[in-house]
Amino acid sequence: MTESKEQWPASLTARIAQTVKTHRLQRGMTTDDLAAACEARGVPIAAYTITKIEKGRRGSFKLEEVLVLAHALDLPLVALLIPLTDQDNIDLLPNVTTPVWAAAAWITGEDYLGEAPPPGSARAVLAVFREHDVDVRTALISTREAHNRRLQARQALGSARYEQLSRQAEQLDRMAHEDCARLKAVRDQMRADGLQPAPLPADLEFVEAPASPISG
Repeated sequence: MTESKEQWPASLTARIAQTVKTHRLQRGMTTDDLAAACEARGVPIAAYTITKIEKGRRGSFKLEEVLVLAHALDLPLVALLIPLTDQDNIDLLPNVTTPVWAAAAWITGEDYLGEAPPPGSARAVLAVFREHDVDVRTALISTREAHNRRLQARQALGSARYEQLSRQAEQLDRMAHEDCARLKAVRDQMRADGLQPAPLPADLEFVEAPASPISG
């Protein structure tokens, strides 16, 4: 049942407070520890304030407090705002009751209903960055697999397995080259669209090296 406009702020605050306490204790942190972690991140929250929050003696949170508490507890922001484990539906807003996962998907910008986001929308931009992340992970995996198989072939030189391992290494090299070429093309397109892709992992820096053989 949807909470009243009067009940909802207190319910949201209590939910966040309980999550803060649960994860603080799971990490073996005292309120002083958590206060120090917040201070180190540039948003001071006194230990006595954290105690008040956890005991339900605070009626609301400031946005910067929510952000720093999530970061200090090493929690995705969505996990601090949405209870992911103990209920089916949640009052996302006073007049909006929705399944928990739908609420989480809305906060993270996920495409919960499977519909393509409008071009140029914030959700579309988030989708581009997610696809880029998948391309990075794929290129990392295939590049490392190709490298490992080449090493195995080299170690098997002169044995009966050498030819088989060499063929596999060639196949994996082709796959890795295709994955890296796709990654480079995606990054080039992101820049053309005014987006800045994240730095590449060290193992993939060659993809954008000036003399890189990677091409579309």
